[in-house]
Amino acid sequence: MLSPLLHRVRHFIYYLVSSMKNRGLAMFGAYLLVQTGWLVVFAPLSIMVSENLMAWHGLQGVANQQLLGFFLSPSGYLFAIWFVAMALFNFFLQQGVVTLLLAQHEVNRRSVSQAIRLLINRLWLIARLAFLQSALLISIACTLLFVGRWLFGLMLADWDINYYLDQQRNQLWFYLAALSVGGLPLALWLGSKWLNWWFALPFCMLQKKPLLAQLRDSSTLSFGQRKLILLLNAVWFGLRAFMLFAIIAGFIWLMRLSLNWWTPQSVSTLLLFSFGLVVITGGAIISFVDTWLYASIQFYLFKLSLKQNHESLHRQHRQLLRENHRLNLGLRLMFVAMLLIAGHEVNKDIQGFSLRFSEPREVMVMGHRAGGWLAQENSLEGLQKAINLGLPVTEIDIQLTADGQIAVIHDRDLRRLIGDDSVVHLTRFGQIQSAFVNAGYSAPQALPVWLEKSAGKIILNLELKRYDQSLDLIPAVIDALSDFPYPVIISSLDDQLLGSLKQQINGTPLEQRVKTAFIAAASFGESPLLQKADMLIVNQQWVSPWRLLRAQQRGQQVHVWTVNSAAEIERLYYLRVNGIVTDSPIVAAQTLAHLEQLNEVEHAVNSLRYWLAF
Repeated sequence: MLSPLLHRVRHFIYYLVSSMKNRGLAMFGAYLLVQTGWLVVFAPLSIMVSENLMAWHGLQGVANQQLLGFFLSPSGYLFAIWFVAMALFNFFLQQGVVTLLLAQHEVNRRSVSQAIRLLINRLWLIARLAFLQSALLISIACTLLFVGRWLFGLMLADWDINYYLDQQRNQLWFYLAALSVGGLPLALWLGSKWLNWWFALPFCMLQKKPLLAQLRDSSTLSFGQRKLILLLNAVWFGLRAFMLFAIIAGFIWLMRLSLNWWTPQSVSTLLLFSFGLVVITGGAIISFVDTWLYASIQFYLFKLSLKQNHESLHRQHRQLLRENHRLNLGLRLMFVAMLLIAGHEVNKDIQGFSLRFSEPREVMVMGHRAGGWLAQENSLEGLQKAINLGLPVTEIDIQLTADGQIAVIHDRDLRRLIGDDSVVHLTRFGQIQSAFVNAGYSAPQALPVWLEKSAGKIILNLELKRYDQSLDLIPAVIDALSDFPYPVIISSLDDQLLGSLKQQINGTPLEQRVKTAFIAAASFGESPLLQKADMLIVNQQWVSPWRLLRAQQRGQQVHVWTVNSAAEIERLYYLRVNGIVTDSPIVAAQTLAHLEQLNEVEHAVNSLRYWLAF
């Protein structure tokens, strides 16, 4: 048994070497062409449909406390199917063109254009296959999604947001019970279906039949080989994970070596461009090799099975590859129009990207909870120290007490602060002040006192908090600010509160003095509120260069919370955020002062380091 296996392995290796030697350059060129077409044509379509699925959920976006509810909704299920389907569609296009060129090699044809034309003629068929396989994979995932209470810890670490998520605990346990009864058997059945359809893509490429017929042929060909298919995929994904970690480790090592070797005097624009080109080219080659190996394994097993058991189908496929395939005029014009539109959008992005790096850097430092670690959180002492330090803005947390006072307190209750079990929105403000004094702390003050102390000295960022379903905080804040003549920032991670505020101040004099800031701790898609807010305040774990670029091109400022280390401040400085929220305003000021003294070449090298880190 060992000898036939070794013979088969040697034959497969010879097949890989031969295909790469004869068609390697053509496969790489076709792969790049398909990938480029995906990025300029189908990626924008994917974004548009994703945003419309968000709209179906009701808020036209999913952020913060709506995150879990979205995934438990029909629109969240469809979004997951769409997201995976578009990823599969992209992979199928890459794999499909490589499969066609491998198949052409079997009939001694060498036309890349014919392969591309045949691929385009099969686009609708490939798309339907991608959606069908996506539905299978997501159905498997949904049966396994709610295993264990650890879901909360994996999703979000912020205390406030976990409080909102905790309200849906009963729904989670319902899904866990459903999983125990029928989920795992369903997942196994769906998994067997996916194995039956593993050969569906080569069939779609190489025969003229409806999709259901392709799936039946694939199931027939897979009969008796499902264990081998499962083993090949398991080995493949294991090797892919290992290679991914190896590549990441190698890239980090290369970056460190290069940045240690480079000095500001030795770096030129040409060197920076060449380094970036090498990194991008290397990534494209690695991605191509990954696709080529997977397609080669699949096509080799596919061809071997056909020759052994289905010679008539094998002859039909060879005949199809010898035909000349043309694109009709309408399809050609559609692709030209889509490329022109995509080119226009890319040009706008490039211009915005260039402008981004030609503008001077300015990073605003905002104190967290009044003065950060300079004093007790959300205290007037911290406010005064922030003023003395010269901070332009400081953030404080406000919520409503049982008697309608606006208390400057962060948490839902007083346990963390003073060891008292009182819940803020269920307790009178005087009782809260007495509890602080009895515990040996200075009594918190209501918002009007803060407005008086800060007037004309520092801008307040009022973060709206609530731990119930009430919207009463909004009219109370509007009333407190009605006679306050200075600018104010009002922020919240609760989009209902922020949306209600914007609606109630719309068209009033207060609208001119108030800037709104949406706090995004976790989000999928972009709600109208997120797009229309004057500022975004985002968790540093969710910051990416492209998210920053997109928001800032809309004219929004992007601030990041809570940033306390010099290394993180430097990273965000080179990603060009507009500001940071920090507990360490002195460290932030010193770090920014040091960075502003560097020359332009040092700035270019550091920018390259942090942008390529993503």
